[in-house]
Amino acid sequence: MEAEIQPVATVTGLYHGTFSGLEPITKDTPLTLDEVRRNPVFYELELHPDQEEGDLIVDVIYDNMAPIRLQDLMRGTDIPKGVRFWPDWFEIPPYREMRDTDGRRVYPRAPGIHTVRIRTARRKRGQAGRARDFSPANGGSTSPVFEFTITADEDDVRE
Repeated sequence: MEAEIQPVATVTGLYHGTFSGLEPITKDTPLTLDEVRRNPVFYELELHPDQEEGDLIVDVIYDNMAPIRLQDLMRGTDIPKGVRFWPDWFEIPPYREMRDTDGRRVYPRAPGIHTVRIRTARRKRGQAGRARDFSPANGGSTSPVFEFTITADEDDVRE
């Protein structure tokens, strides 16, 4: 029987930056349209301690759209060696309207509840520019669905 392969990294949560630091994002702690326009969304990776040499590939799946490829994270340059947790960030797509994987219209920055899933895996050495492998055999992991709310700015609300 083969040994179970552990994910190279797992996502622990979504956060937004405030003057007091990073605060968790949930459905109960909404972001305003202004915050969405000006600030990225942070997420925290818990890195597997036994796979410290592995570089990472990361994709964001926002509102069930096609995965958005993020920059590869290299150990020793992007992520210091010996670190257990590492923050990274992404921006909510800046488009008024998009299509999800089923062809339905999606409004990424519209007020309402939105979803995010983040998948991670080990970056293979010759992988640059090729198809990315997020399978469990490659240390892949997909986060649970994170939900958060975007509210309209007071200036945008019309009576």
